Amino acid sequence: MEVLLSTGSLYTLPLEEIFSRASSAGFDGIELLISPGFSKRHPLDQLKELSTILPIRALHAPFIRFRHWRGRISSLHKSVEWAEALGAQVVTFHPPNWLNLEFRFWQWMKGVRDFQEEVGKGKVAVSMENMPLVGLNVRFCGYFWSNTGKLLRLAEEKNLFLTFDCTHMGTRRIDLIQEFLLFYRSGRVKNVHFSDYRPFREHLYPGKGHLPLTRFLHLLRRIGYEAFLTVEITPQELPEDRGRQLEALQSLLEYIKASVL
Repeated sequence: MEVLLSTGSLYTLPLEEIFSRASSAGFDGIELLISPGFSKRHPLDQLKELSTILPIRALHAPFIRFRHWRGRISSLHKSVEWAEALGAQVVTFHPPNWLNLEFRFWQWMKGVRDFQEEVGKGKVAVSMENMPLVGLNVRFCGYFWSNTGKLLRLAEEKNLFLTFDCTHMGTRRIDLIQEFLLFYRSGRVKNVHFSDYRPFREHLYPGKGHLPLTRFLHLLRRIGYEAFLTVEITPQELPEDRGRQLEALQSLLEYIKASVL
């Protein structure tokens, strides 16, 4: 199992500095989050240079529409193209959001027969992420295929791989371990987004929330999980000082590896 750092965890820093800090902390690779303006600031040649500091193992497709990459469908295709060019193995994307009126994306997904053949071209694993519930008194999800059963049926029907997000599942106030096992038994999990959760606070530094993350890591060891585990926390969860930030990342990585090895 390789442990990656999502660039979203340090998105307030220049990309070069993110790669440098992730490498210094000891991560095995990077998950590259594509964000607005990204293609103009970071052309492929620059990203290939950065990947000599630390390899780019996975990409996260844009989850909002922005001008440079156009809509969600175009962004997913372009993410796959970039992943292939950069040697990344997995592209994660969010399902369509009905609150954002992403019905064209939903219709397109319904029309795809085999995501690995038609979108991944047999070269990059195309993986959809489970999404969170929101709301205070009434809990709901703004995404299509938000229920675990429906998501797993879609993955089987459309040959989709899956990215299991711990904090998103934590918003559902259900058993994290049992839900992951449902995903894992499908044989389709390619990535785990790893962070903690407590009510209305997502992507926390592990130990600051309520999720049984040590038990979860021990489970990964027992079942022989071999795909990616990606640390995906918010930058606010880390100290601003470079030295203390590196210490926090190193401590987190040591905890993960001690629990899974």
